[in-house]
Amino acid sequence: MSQNQDYFISVIWEGDNHTSPNYSTRGNEYGLYYLPSAGFNGDTFDIGGGSAYNRYQNIYNGIVNQSSPIEIAMDLGVSGGQFAVIADVLMTETIPADDYRIIYMLKYYFSDSYNSTVVRYAEEDFNLTTSGSTQQFQHNFTFDPTWDVANIMGVVIIQHTNSTGTFVVNGYPEAPFSTYPILQAAQSSITGLLPMFSTNVTEGPAYLGVQFTSTSFPQTGIDMWEWDFDGDGTFDSTQENPYHLYTVSGVYDVTLRITVDGETEETTATELITVTDGSAISGNLSGAWLAGNEYTITGDVEIVTGDMLTIYEGAEINIENDAQFTVNGLLLADASETRSEPIIFTSDTSWNGIRFFSTQEENIIANCDISNTSDSAIIIEGDSQVDIVGCIIHDNNTSSQAAAIEIVGSNDVLISQNVIVNNTSSNCAGAIRCTASSPEISNNIVANNTGQWGAFSFKNDSNATLVNNTIANNLSTNASPYLFFLLSSVPVISNSIIIDNGEIYFPQSTPEITYSCVTGGFAGEGNIEGEPLFISPSDGDGSGYDGLTANWSLQTGSPCIDAGNPDAMYNDVDGSRNDMGAYGGPNGMQPTDSEDNTINIAAVNSISVYPNPFNPTANIALSINENDLLKPVSVKIFNIKGQLVRTIVNNEIMQNTTVVWNGKDNNGNSTSSGMYFVKMKTASSEVSKKMLLMK
Repeated sequence: MSQNQDYFISVIWEGDNHTSPNYSTRGNEYGLYYLPSAGFNGDTFDIGGGSAYNRYQNIYNGIVNQSSPIEIAMDLGVSGGQFAVIADVLMTETIPADDYRIIYMLKYYFSDSYNSTVVRYAEEDFNLTTSGSTQQFQHNFTFDPTWDVANIMGVVIIQHTNSTGTFVVNGYPEAPFSTYPILQAAQSSITGLLPMFSTNVTEGPAYLGVQFTSTSFPQTGIDMWEWDFDGDGTFDSTQENPYHLYTVSGVYDVTLRITVDGETEETTATELITVTDGSAISGNLSGAWLAGNEYTITGDVEIVTGDMLTIYEGAEINIENDAQFTVNGLLLADASETRSEPIIFTSDTSWNGIRFFSTQEENIIANCDISNTSDSAIIIEGDSQVDIVGCIIHDNNTSSQAAAIEIVGSNDVLISQNVIVNNTSSNCAGAIRCTASSPEISNNIVANNTGQWGAFSFKNDSNATLVNNTIANNLSTNASPYLFFLLSSVPVISNSIIIDNGEIYFPQSTPEITYSCVTGGFAGEGNIEGEPLFISPSDGDGSGYDGLTANWSLQTGSPCIDAGNPDAMYNDVDGSRNDMGAYGGPNGMQPTDSEDNTINIAAVNSISVYPNPFNPTANIALSINENDLLKPVSVKIFNIKGQLVRTIVNNEIMQNTTVVWNGKDNNGNSTSSGMYFVKMKTASSEVSKKMLLMK
C-alpha cells in the first residue's frame, strides 16, 4: 500500500527479528496460522501472497468511505521523560453499550523490510457511547535509548473486543471467524521536546568514566543541554555529549534538560549510575583505576570500542571465575614511571587473560606483573595495536595456545624489555606464538618456559624481528624437541643469545640469524657458540626451574660482550659495541642487584605529570635526551577523542623542560573533567602521557 491511501495506518506485529509485545496474543485473537496475513479494520482479512497488493487495494477502497462514530485528535508527546500517547476522543454518534477497548502503541521504522513494527503496546476499557461525549486518554511508554526518535510513531485504536467476520484466502472467501472491528484509529509522529540520552556504562568501580550521549528530540535546533550527573539539583555541564568521572561510591540519578526557543523539558533517570568499591566487577569498563587500590573482577569484562580504561601504577587486579579481560577500545595499563610499583594482574584461582580484539588504539601494557592464567596471558587478534613493555609475564598455563603471548593477524605489536618466564603450554609454545603476524620482539628475557614447541612458534608468514633477546633454558616436550617451531615463516634474529641443553630444531623454515650466540652454532654472519656466562642462570630447563629469580646478565669475560652487530645503530647505552642478549643495544635492560629481577628500562624521551589527577593546573616535566635538546620540540594537549585542545609548545627549542597547563583550550575556555593526553614530539620520537582533570 504505497499510494492513494491517506487513511491507511500500517501496524505490523513482528515475531522474528524484532518481536513485538502482544505478538502471540494478537495472532491468537484472529486465529492466524498462515503468513502473510493482513487484517483491515479488524474484521476483513486476506491471507496469502501472490497478487496481494491488488486485493489489498480493493479491500481498502471498500472501507475508506465508511463513516465512523468517533473522531480522534492525537499527539505523541513527552511526559516525565517518557513517550506520551495522547488521544482527545469525541463521540459523533451514539453507539450501543458493548465491550470496547482503546489500544495505545508505538511503532518503529527499522528498515524498508520492517517499517511499521509494534515496539510498545497497552490497552484499557473504552466506555464512551453517547454522541457528544468527550474524554482525553493517555498512556506513557518508556523509550529505548537506541531508537532514532524520528522513526517513532504513536498509534491509537478504538476496537470492539469480539465479533464475527470473514477471511479471504488468495481472494476467495472462507468460513466466518472471530474478528475485532475497529471503530476509529489515528497516528502521529512526535511533537514537542524529548530529552533522551545513552551511556557507555552504568556500573563500575571509582573512578568510573561515563560518556553521556544526547539522543534528544528534536535532532537539530537544540539551544542548550544541561546535565546534573549526581542528582543534587545543580547542573554540572552544558556540553551536548559530556564525559564525567564518578569518584565516590554510590548510586546516582542523572538529569538532562534541553532548551529550544526558550521552551525547556527535562528527564531524570533515577539510580542510573552505580559506583562500586571495586570488589565485584563485571561488564563494561571505563574510567581510571588508581594506584594502591585493589580490584576484583568476578565476571567477564570488556572495554568496548570508543571507551578507555587507565590503570595507574600500584593497582592490583584479581580476576576470578575464569573471567576474561577483553579490550576492543583502549587500555592504558602503564606503570613505567615507577619500577617499584607494577600493576598486578593475577588470580587466586585462574583467569583467561587479557584479549585485544580489533582495536587500533595505542594500547599499552607497561611494567605489569601478569600471572596465573589458564589461557594465554595476553591475546592480540584482529590487527590490534599493542605495546608490551617492561612486564613480567610468568607462571601462566594453557593447552592449545601460547602460554604468555598469542598474536593472530596483528603486525603493529611491540614486545620489549619483558621477562617472560616459567610459563607452560601442553600443546603449543611456552612463551610466544605468532600466526600471520610480524611483531617486533626486542630485549626480552625468555627463559624456563615449557611447551610442546619450546618457547616460540611462528606460522603463516610470521616474519617477526627479534633483536637482543636472551632465550635460555626453555623446554620442548615434543618427541623431536623444537626451541622454535617455524611454518612458512622467516623470522629475522640478531644480537641474541639462544641457549638450550639440547639441539635446536627449525622445522620447515630457516630463520635468518646473525651476530648471535646459539647452542651448537648456526650459520650466519657474526654468530658464535659456547657458554654465554650468565651471572646466575636457573638450574635447568623448563618451567620446573625458576627463571624469575635467576640473573641473566653477563659476567665479565663473557664472549657475548661487545660481540653483537658492530653497526653504531646497535650500540649499547654507553656507546660501546652491542652486547648480545637482553641487556645489550640502545634499549637494553639495565642490570640490577635486586633479587626480584626488577626491570630497569633504558632512559628515553618521556613525560611526567604532577599532580595527576589535577585541578585545574598540571605541571608537565619533559625528559629530553641529549640528541634532541637543541632541536625543535612540540608539546600539545589532546582529548580522549584525539582532538587538539591546547598547544603548549609549537616547534620550539626548549629553554625550560617544565611547562604548565591551566586546563584551558586554545580559545581560553575551561575544559571539562576527563582524560587528556599530553604529547611531545621531538626530532627522534613522539611520546605521550595520560593526565586526568578532575573538578
